[in-house]
Amino acid sequence: MRWLLPAVLLALAIAQPSPAQETRPAPRPQIPDSSPDMATAATDPAATPRHATQRESDFDHAACRLELTLLGADFSEQAPLTDPAHRDCGIARPILLRRPLPGIEIPGGAVMRCDTARHLAYWLRDFVRPAAALLPGQPRLVALEPGTTYQCRATVGTGGENLSEHAFGNAFDIAAFRFSDATRIQITPRQDSGDMIEAFQRAVRGTACLHFTTVLGPGTNAAHDNHLHLDIKPRRGDWRLCQ
Repeated sequence: MRWLLPAVLLALAIAQPSPAQETRPAPRPQIPDSSPDMATAATDPAATPRHATQRESDFDHAACRLELTLLGADFSEQAPLTDPAHRDCGIARPILLRRPLPGIEIPGGAVMRCDTARHLAYWLRDFVRPAAALLPGQPRLVALEPGTTYQCRATVGTGGENLSEHAFGNAFDIAAFRFSDATRIQITPRQDSGDMIEAFQRAVRGTACLHFTTVLGPGTNAAHDNHLHLDIKPRRGDWRLCQ
């Protein structure tokens, strides 16, 4: 009977699955491209309009509005925006942002997605206000002079083959910063002037890439020499374009 024990153990060992079989992971699902081809979306009637694919859930939209409220922003919800000339343009759940933070005005207000406003408010709170406090006389930032806000149009300076993030409420352009001492810092090419104005512009532009996935400005191309373009375009792996 002793010879039966090794035979039984051998049979059990053969029947057991190998470690590789037990731990082999399931195939990883393919992650869809977050930037679908614009021509396909525009010509295929069955395709979901691009702006509708970015519609926030009820929970996410409520959470965003709560964060803005806690930050002290002045805003109001707006009716959904669409464009009869281009089905992909629009904002499913837009807001009109008048003040991203207490004391910082956007003259005339700006329509955008809530998430764009949230990133703008945090960037102003965490980086722009502290940078302004280091300027001569420590002036308070009181206003952002906007360039383009929501607009159904193609990108500029790159051939215009795709729609701009402005067309989805994901982008906000800043033409100038205004301060409590009546000074104004206009966005313009500044190269090695060595003054605090250049330092401020470089500082706010560099830190913007911590909150926005695209930051363009003077030096990117001629179309961006007079403003900072900030957007939250969704990209794979949170990749960012900062130029």
